[in-house]
Amino acid sequence: MDQPTPITTHLNDAQRVDWLRLIRSDNVGPRTFRSLINHFGSARSALERLPELAHRGGATRSQRICSEEDARDEIAASNRLGVALLAPGEAGYPPRLAALDDAPPLLGVRGAPPLLGVRGAPEVLMRPMIGIVGSRNASGAGLKFAGTIARDLGEAGFI
Repeated sequence: MDQPTPITTHLNDAQRVDWLRLIRSDNVGPRTFRSLINHFGSARSALERLPELAHRGGATRSQRICSEEDARDEIAASNRLGVALLAPGEAGYPPRLAALDDAPPLLGVRGAPPLLGVRGAPEVLMRPMIGIVGSRNASGAGLKFAGTIARDLGEAGFI
């Protein structure tokens, strides 16, 4: 199986708006986002081609593309909350998360001022991480077991 091409970048403000617009557009998830960026070279170019791609793909209605105004409003709201939107390859974006083929193109990160690094990324994101995935309707025993695992991993230094 082919390995996904890693997206690594340092976005300027206009590129960050374009990335947010692309990932907030209909039918564009992380994998499609990555494919579009790899194929067209930029989010702006991909955004320009989305209607044509949707039509060629058999779409019977026009595809909703996130407006520049909506993206700028979301970024401004994030900034007011102290949240930085980080792209893979930018300081603070967890490298192991960036290596996944469905890594979020933009990761909202909020942290206390003493922990903030470049573009608002908490240093805590560089620590070893683990995720626990389970049932939406877990049993009491399952919840207790997951809690025990989470506590033990936290005590071992994982986030």
